[in-house]
Amino acid sequence: MTFTAPPQNFLKNGLGTDSSILAEKFGNVKTELDALTAVDAAGFKVAKGTLAGGLANAFSFAWQNPESSAIVVSRVVIDVTTVGAVSGALLDVGPGATATTHSDTLIDGLDITTAVITADNITNKGSNGLSLCKLDAAGGTTDYITGQILVQAAAALVGKYYIFYTVV
Repeated sequence: MTFTAPPQNFLKNGLGTDSSILAEKFGNVKTELDALTAVDAAGFKVAKGTLAGGLANAFSFAWQNPESSAIVVSRVVIDVTTVGAVSGALLDVGPGATATTHSDTLIDGLDITTAVITADNITNKGSNGLSLCKLDAAGGTTDYITGQILVQAAAALVGKYYIFYTVV
């Protein structure tokens, strides 16, 4: 939608008072600005997948950038809905070169054994975690986000992961 201002004589000859006509036209501008904001927000994407249980050192998930250009990952959310891990099991999340590359630069040492938890790389990043990272385009050198179970098994782990990103 593109707003076009009415000709000046429209205000003189239009129905209603000048202020009511202006209010209507400003309302149209606001609607267009709201629509543009929604289009801008559409550049923000969310990928989701299922966490898999496994033994210590198994990968709970591996997500590859599906885009043909680089992306900035601004948030990773881990939503554990069923605790199914041996005491001491941790989850590390971060960028990697392959589906089996360990990384803890987004979430470092998330405790996945004590309770059902929803955690992210902003609030629960741990000592090595960062607030964001950049991934290469699909097929590039570093185009994965991986989540690896560490220390103890989490065979019955159930949950989802969500990766929020923007195409660069």
